[in-house]
Amino acid sequence: MFVGGYFIDYFFENLNKTVFKLNYMNENLYGMFDKVLLSEFSISGDDSKKTIELGKDAEYGKMETYSLFDGIIIAFIDIIIDNSDNVFFEDKLPSRLLEINHCAGGRYSYAVGDDKIIYFGKGDLCVSIYDISKTTSDFPLGYYEGFEIFIDVDIANERIKELIPNFDLIELYESLEKSKGYRLLRANEKINHVVGELYHVDERIKEPYFKLKCLELLLFFSISSESRIESISLSKKQVDIIENVKNDLINDLESKITIDDLAGKYGISKTTLKNCFKEVYGKPIFKWRKEYKLDYACRLIEDGELTITEISKKVGYASPSKFSQVFKEYVGCTPSEYKN
Repeated sequence: MFVGGYFIDYFFENLNKTVFKLNYMNENLYGMFDKVLLSEFSISGDDSKKTIELGKDAEYGKMETYSLFDGIIIAFIDIIIDNSDNVFFEDKLPSRLLEINHCAGGRYSYAVGDDKIIYFGKGDLCVSIYDISKTTSDFPLGYYEGFEIFIDVDIANERIKELIPNFDLIELYESLEKSKGYRLLRANEKINHVVGELYHVDERIKEPYFKLKCLELLLFFSISSESRIESISLSKKQVDIIENVKNDLINDLESKITIDDLAGKYGISKTTLKNCFKEVYGKPIFKWRKEYKLDYACRLIEDGELTITEISKKVGYASPSKFSQVFKEYVGCTPSEYKN
């Protein structure tokens, strides 16, 4: 979005004014991890770049973080979490925080209000206030990749106004607070254009480039019209049903399960069931189950305790030849080749 040489010159002219602050900036933001991380974690690195490892020996993954401005850090997230309750817990923080989230892989959800849960997946972009997004509900696929920008609006606002005179972080925060508390944009080409390069930046220019992109994202949200924002929320009851449906699908992989069976069991319409499942897991029910079976088959082959025929039956294929065909289409080789 920024193409004018004037802005770039102005930005770098003002950038040096904050260099002397780097040794002290954002300790308050890093301190908040003590309040929201339940698991063991460690923080290492220098004043402008830190790595946060989640769990003992980074068993849950890590976040690579950079201080951008006083009151703003960006975290590149790469985590594997089957149960978020093992890692995160709720806590009310005194600061007024904004978060900008972009999902590069996996799916993520958080509670909105008393009875709604928002899901977003690959390519989606969201800005939210921390009071709305502090309840981490789930990582439905068990992993998540992306970036998150944490903004303490009261600390960062003055500096951002120096760089973007007509922009006010506090106004953005209060406008979100008065509405739904978030703006969620589903994946599209404009988002790809704005954020795609953030994941592939030359090490020599990372920090100034991230600063520019942070400003660009703030302006991007300031002009995002409601007509371009698609927000789909599920009730907690619906999410609980989908969790039970998922368990039904994986507890007995040999069984034949139909949409009619599931809808009847949980007392919801087939259309609602299909739509809700796709919202949570990002895929239609039986496409998700098929891929789950094949991923599970890969793990069984790696364990080496069962024959290919036994594995094919265990994941619901009566014919080993059919299993081999489907496996090759998904994995790229036959089960026998994968074993070797």
